[in-house]
Amino acid sequence: MESNCLKSSHRNGVSVEFYLESGADLLKLSRDDIIQICGPADGIRLFNTLRLRSIRPRLTIYMCQEPTQGKEKEDCQDSPNAAMCVYKEIYLEDLTKAELTNKLAALFSISPSQILQIYRQGAAGIHILVGDQMIRNLPDESSFIINSLKVDSLGGYYMILK
Repeated sequence: MESNCLKSSHRNGVSVEFYLESGADLLKLSRDDIIQICGPADGIRLFNTLRLRSIRPRLTIYMCQEPTQGKEKEDCQDSPNAAMCVYKEIYLEDLTKAELTNKLAALFSISPSQILQIYRQGAAGIHILVGDQMIRNLPDESSFIINSLKVDSLGGYYMILK
C-alpha cells in the first residue's frame, strides 16, 4: 500500500528517498520522522499502517547458559532433571556479530565490551570464530548452550556456543 505522501507530485524526492531504504529502515523511523517527511495527515496514516502488523525477526536463536561447575544454574534448579535448562530466545534483525554481542551481554547482565570473542564449537570440539557471515548463515531457530570463559587478564569473557 503506497501512502498519498509517496504519490504526491510536490514530494517527488520522498518516494525516491523511500525507494532507496529497506523495509527494516522504514520501520525504524519514529512517528516524528515520518510526519516530517510526509506531513501531518499522511505521516500519521503511514506510521499507523506500518505499526498494524508485528514484524517477525530475521533470525531467532535459543540460548541456554551452561551451569558453572559446583554451582547449579538458577533456571535449572527447580527442574526434576538437573541436566535440563531453560532456553531464552534472542531475536536478531541485523544479523551482525555486534548485534549478537549486545544481546548476549544483556543475557549475561554484562557490558558488551566485556565479551572479548564469540566462538562456535565445531566438529571435534574446535572453536570457530563467529563473524557476520556465520550469523547470516545460521538456520532459524537454532539452539545453543553457552559456555562463558572468564579471562581475568583481559577483564572479559570468551563465549562459546555449543
